[in-house]
Amino acid sequence: MNKINVTLFYNDSFPKKYVLSNEEAVDLIHLIKEEVSEFEIKENSYKIEDLSSIAFSDVDYEGQVQGVTIKFNE
Repeated sequence: MNKINVTLFYNDSFPKKYVLSNEEAVDLIHLIKEEVSEFEIKENSYKIEDLSSIAFSDVDYEGQVQGVTIKFNE
């Protein structure tokens, strides 16, 4: 199982890092793209309004292994 590094970038704080499976990372990408106001990673809740972006390293997403970054509050 591939491990994906996930980094949450805050508007006014230090980044928070997690390691997820590829399946967990893809599920999270899909959830965020549904324009939710908050989401959960490993039982920790995060509000979109507190984040500037989230980055996924080398995730197998849409048939390609790629880095994915989602920017918030643009």
